[in-house]
Amino acid sequence: MRVHLTFLLCCSSALLCSAANNCAWFVGQLQCSDPSKLENIVVEIWDRDRSFVSFHSRDFIESSIQFPLTLFVDDDLAGRTITSADDNGTFKVEGCASDVDFLFLKNEPEFYLKIRHYCKGSAEVTYAHPRDMKVFVPETNDYFTRHPIKLG
Repeated sequence: MRVHLTFLLCCSSALLCSAANNCAWFVGQLQCSDPSKLENIVVEIWDRDRSFVSFHSRDFIESSIQFPLTLFVDDDLAGRTITSADDNGTFKVEGCASDVDFLFLKNEPEFYLKIRHYCKGSAEVTYAHPRDMKVFVPETNDYFTRHPIKLG
């Protein structure tokens, strides 16, 4: 009897949970006070999964409170690119992620960019978040083409 009840609980919870899978393409422009340092910049696309995360940047300010279960979940790396000397600070990065939906609440991936660079001479990390992050493939999010990311 106990085994049947456990099986029934597992099956019913599986019906209430699913996952939202989405991919994103980002294109944009990076700017440094020294243009020669626009080479070898690592641009990563991440999916935010943690609760109570606050981002503060020139490009956005956002706070988020999600499900308590996400307190123990790290953000997911979805994609990475490295700029070259020929890029002149332009980048294209793509990535895919999936987030678990709970009950009937859709939980789509929330993408942001993590940029590792040496624009001011030492290693720095800049976070950037597009104003409209719910742009998924086949559309391209080109917010940072119109609003370049100033690194230093």
